[in-house]
Amino acid sequence: MKISSEQAMLDFGKNFAQKLTSPRNFAAVIELVGDVGAGKTTFTRGLAQGLGITKPVTSPSFTISKSYALPTGGQLIHYDFYRLPDPGLMLDDLRDALTHPNNIIIIEWSNSIKHILPPDHIQLHISKLDDGSRDLQLKEARGATLHTHTQPSTSKPSKASSTTPSHSKHPANTSSELSVYLDTSTPTTILRLNDTEYSHHFANDLAEGLLAYLHDKLADQGSTFHDITDITFMSGPGSFTGLRIGATVVNTLAHELHIPLYDHHGQSHHIIVPDYGRPANISTPRK
Repeated sequence: MKISSEQAMLDFGKNFAQKLTSPRNFAAVIELVGDVGAGKTTFTRGLAQGLGITKPVTSPSFTISKSYALPTGGQLIHYDFYRLPDPGLMLDDLRDALTHPNNIIIIEWSNSIKHILPPDHIQLHISKLDDGSRDLQLKEARGATLHTHTQPSTSKPSKASSTTPSHSKHPANTSSELSVYLDTSTPTTILRLNDTEYSHHFANDLAEGLLAYLHDKLADQGSTFHDITDITFMSGPGSFTGLRIGATVVNTLAHELHIPLYDHHGQSHHIIVPDYGRPANISTPRK
């Protein structure tokens, strides 16, 4: 099927929603396959509108997942596992979502979690054509194993049982504590994992790359997100954008992992609010 415009993609999503409204005893799973900018979020927006969701739908590329309450019960949950070879703490979240029959689940970049998808989930392939239009191909996926879907585990692995695979070139983290320090207040991001310090200049890619960068550096030490025991964040003053993005990451991780969160003064917080140190530089609205 050829889609010639953004509105046509929205309409396709709205119409597709009607196929998912019949009573089900399983979660409906749609795997979206396509390059960055292919229109996966646009399809999801249309689907949400067709399901009666009025909340604005945005891409979960930074937060990994976003959920929206369905008027008929359950949730529309949109996952994006871009550049995450190990889904980490989100694997339990996805397993739990698959156990609720009223949920509708959208998944992008699914390579790292294919083993828990039901074998009859739907695949929607979206390809960009030279003329700017999109080619859509819809099919059922077959051959995925189902045992972890039908018998989900919502318990998180203990730190004592966390080991590095035998093929890894990095030793497992043997410390009983893994403290994370993050500073995104300047153009150069500083990350410390216990006594090991890393730095990276993200330019304009901080929102897209920070979580994956943290994941990769943990892997370098033979660790995962589950091994983190506490987080300290340089809460400001500094860059507006950098502090907002960094605070979002540390707040989300601390909440999901149920671990202590501190500012750079050593004060504990449930949620860290950035201290920009000056009024926001907001341009005059156009008339």
